[in-house]
Amino acid sequence: MREQLDLPLTGVRTRAEFEALPLVPRGWAWELRSGRLELSLMPVTFWYSRIVFCVLEFWRSHGYEIAGDQYIADSGFARGDTGHHNFVADGVVFQPGHQPGKHSTTHDPSSLFAVVEAVWQPTQVREAIDKLRVYAMLGIQHYWIIRGDTESDDLDGFVSMYELTGSEYKLTGSRLVSQLSAS
Repeated sequence: MREQLDLPLTGVRTRAEFEALPLVPRGWAWELRSGRLELSLMPVTFWYSRIVFCVLEFWRSHGYEIAGDQYIADSGFARGDTGHHNFVADGVVFQPGHQPGKHSTTHDPSSLFAVVEAVWQPTQVREAIDKLRVYAMLGIQHYWIIRGDTESDDLDGFVSMYELTGSEYKLTGSRLVSQLSAS
């Protein structure tokens, strides 16, 4: 059974209150989302970090500016802060010629050419599909979802490549990440 925290629903928390939170198992973390403190699985494993870097490097080698772990914000749908309607993408690829500011942390969807997500658990796959609909509404041209094999020690991943056609994404290709450098 989950332990209930006896804290007010709103207001500033003290350091003592934060430090009194129950310890969580390795791979989990307390995360502030939409003004709520939630216990979240933090999937930043070696595979996850490496596979996102490999895909972003593919885009960079083709002349695009890239960034990892970036907020998609500042649109009519996502309001430009770290609120409920914003998403953090595992990687973003900027429109040709777009140079993000040195200290930028959120990005207008119109400046994005592609979004990259890496998943390896069923809940992450569902979240990636939910994001697919939102990124289509925001008009981002490409959405790549990388799936990992939890049963294998292989560091490769399978990329499903979606392209915006009208108001929704269509699957336009798929391949292993290791095959990207050959294209």
